[in-house]
Amino acid sequence: MNSDNFTLLTDYQKTEAVLKGTFLAERLAGNFYVRLYNLHNFYVEVFFEGRQRLITKFRAFEHTLFVLPYLDDIQLKLPAVVRKKIN
Repeated sequence: MNSDNFTLLTDYQKTEAVLKGTFLAERLAGNFYVRLYNLHNFYVEVFFEGRQRLITKFRAFEHTLFVLPYLDDIQLKLPAVVRKKIN
């Protein structure tokens, strides 16, 4: 599946696909709570209405440019072996 195929799915099918993906990060965007997922070769943002946590839309994309708003909040957890080599 690619991002174009994803956009053709029903909201229920999109939700199922996202739940099989990998959660990457979350952010606040105005009144929306947005979660970023990776689905193999593309990304999906899931927008939730702030108070009730209802999904209001999905945005699928392949370009990493749209990942930039999340980068400040992503924390990598490196194994101790890697941390020792870095230090």
